[in-house]
Amino acid sequence: MITKLLIVTGVAVWGFLALAIGLGLLNRPRIRRWLERPALYAHTFWLQYRLQGMFIGALERLRPQHARRVPPEVVAAFRSTRLEDYRRLRDVLQEVDALPTVQSGLAALGLKSIFEVPTRAVHRIRSPYTDRLQRPAYYLPGVPARTFYDPGDFEWVKPLEQAFPTVKRELLNVLRQDGDGFKAYMSEGQQRLEGWNTFNFFFYGRKFEENCALCPETATLLESLPRFERDHIMFSALNPHSHIPPHNGPMNGIIRGHLAMTVPPGCYIRVGKDERTWEEGKVLVFDDSFEHEVWNHSDQVRIVLFMNFWHPCFSAEEIAVLQRFRTAYEQSPLGRVHEDNQAARRAHDVAMKAIAAGKAAEKQDSPVAAAAVGP
Repeated sequence: MITKLLIVTGVAVWGFLALAIGLGLLNRPRIRRWLERPALYAHTFWLQYRLQGMFIGALERLRPQHARRVPPEVVAAFRSTRLEDYRRLRDVLQEVDALPTVQSGLAALGLKSIFEVPTRAVHRIRSPYTDRLQRPAYYLPGVPARTFYDPGDFEWVKPLEQAFPTVKRELLNVLRQDGDGFKAYMSEGQQRLEGWNTFNFFFYGRKFEENCALCPETATLLESLPRFERDHIMFSALNPHSHIPPHNGPMNGIIRGHLAMTVPPGCYIRVGKDERTWEEGKVLVFDDSFEHEVWNHSDQVRIVLFMNFWHPCFSAEEIAVLQRFRTAYEQSPLGRVHEDNQAARRAHDVAMKAIAAGKAAEKQDSPVAAAAVGP
């Protein structure tokens, strides 16, 4: 009996070690370059995610109950990776590889194909298209590497700023209904980011009809804007004394716009090495593929209208290809988990008392209120 137990245990241990070594080898740059060629691309990622799911699942069974665990949704997504999803991604990547803007960027980096990018540490190559703090999961060569942009350079900024009173009115109506439509933000890895709550208009191209019905004029405005990209559009609310830790957006080539709704003093955003704050009623424009983070050091809630737009370096024909690319990579295992997270109903923890206190302070500071309480 003991001999059999030792044999079974030994087989399990050696199998576990072989799996770990195999995953380690798959991450070596030279091996990855060979495996991630178009001919092997789909099977490589399908097998890699399946093996990772098996490996993580085995580790989870060995962890103590009190230890921090990988969410079961993530493990299940890895283990259910679909080969056809990666065939579709490979096919559209070949289309992206042929885009004129991408070809110009590849030439500047000394690369022949976009399939080389993940294994070449392009963020370390000096060029107008790269930066050490710009490391998105999907990097598109040929897009200028800039942290912040001049809002005046974009035709969609003016209609947003002109519509600020309308958007603010609809936001306040939502807040008067106890923030109906807001939910606690959950990351791709099923991690709750404390103090961050969102009110989705669009996610992965899907329109959140209930929320859009609560803010119909805002939804109509968004859909009318040129170069509008529907990946993740929302009101983003950050509670007092909260921090969104450093992270990178999934892809460059997207310009992020924030129309500031309510911004108390003490709120900041860092993008790359540059730091800015917001001005209510004005649009802040930046590239979220750079590492960025946000702070709210105040006693009130910071809220912005959070939007995406295609970078002006791309033509309309190129954008059509990139839209298919974005749809394809959103079917990755973590992408599917993230989509389920955003669709799920969850409570929010927007600091409604802080919002009420902020409104009261605004009334006291206003000339009308001062006249009403003056001598």
